[in-house]
Amino acid sequence: MKDLQDLQQYYEQTLCDRVFRYSLANGTLIDVIFYREAFCHLLGIQHITKNRRFIGQNGYERIRSGKLTVNTLKSMNRAGFGKVKHRMEHFPLIGHLMEHGDLFRFYPERAGRTRIQATFLIHQEEQELYLHLFLAKESPKSNIYAPMSNFSLPLHLEPLYPPAGLTSPGISA
Repeated sequence: MKDLQDLQQYYEQTLCDRVFRYSLANGTLIDVIFYREAFCHLLGIQHITKNRRFIGQNGYERIRSGKLTVNTLKSMNRAGFGKVKHRMEHFPLIGHLMEHGDLFRFYPERAGRTRIQATFLIHQEEQELYLHLFLAKESPKSNIYAPMSNFSLPLHLEPLYPPAGLTSPGISA
């Protein structure tokens, strides 16, 4: 597994300070922006510790300074780390997902078994995995969406969210 500073460097170089634009069939534009303060959340660190020093901008800076590492997270909560380890392992696939994934309208009420309140989902099958990145609207008055959750599943498992929870709004990237 890569260390957190390597993942952070990938995040900064590949995802941050860029706008990923998608065009819906009706002409609506969707802009996806990755924020530095969301990095720890996308890695799933909130499932390891609820301590605010390790999430958001605080966590981001602790990773940068080397104070927050994979070993630190394992020592905090080995079971919690085990549950999110796959997010960290597959995190470098998000850039490819942004370029080649399919954008779907996501309906949490149809998906069942989820607390994720996203508007869109970017989905792709890659390297024997189902990749998922959930997007939430920043504000009712904008077309900006931010990633709020991501995960991957092996292809031999059923996708976590059935097609009933998804509809393709006719996307062109």
